[in-house]
Amino acid sequence: MTVSVGDPPLPLAVTLDRIRALAEEGRLELDEILDPRALAERAGVPPEVTAALLRGEEGPGPGATGERVRRRAAFLYAVSRDVHGRPYRVADIAAAIGAPARWVDALVSGRRPPHLRYCTAFAAFFGREASFLTDTPAQAVSRALRPTLESLDYRSGNLMADLVDQYGLVSVSTRGRPLTRTQETLLLGMITGMLSAERHAGAAR
Repeated sequence: MTVSVGDPPLPLAVTLDRIRALAEEGRLELDEILDPRALAERAGVPPEVTAALLRGEEGPGPGATGERVRRRAAFLYAVSRDVHGRPYRVADIAAAIGAPARWVDALVSGRRPPHLRYCTAFAAFFGREASFLTDTPAQAVSRALRPTLESLDYRSGNLMADLVDQYGLVSVSTRGRPLTRTQETLLLGMITGMLSAERHAGAAR
């Protein structure tokens, strides 16, 4: 069984061209926006591969979907923590998504599970779309940049007001430290992406 995913993201070259143009127009620091290490963590792509893709180099081939799913699932499990700051228990994940614990254990260990039936629910458990598991490296980086692109391309000029309207977000505390325009744009884009993922995950459960 395959993993059901949504529409593919914009080609990475298109996403990067738009971000560069909007950053230049807004006089924002492009190096902060396109930070390979931070982007790699959001995309689930190794930092060296992410950096190469940002330079316009050709990334690795797409490879088999099942292999990408196993690598991304193991990555997602490794970097995620529960409300107490601890790694999620395999048994808890299995119970939440209705999957056998053996299947979850195989997936998060990078081994080959007998099928991919529960992958969409597994991704949703961590607040991700199924595409996080199946995207090619270039697609994953482009998709991870989407919230940033949306915040850069926002038409009304008041993204914070939109966050209040859509999600009930009242304020953002920076602990007294003023943000640069670039940091503010990145922060609001990150918040948008996180809140959208949480809403998607809630609908999927």
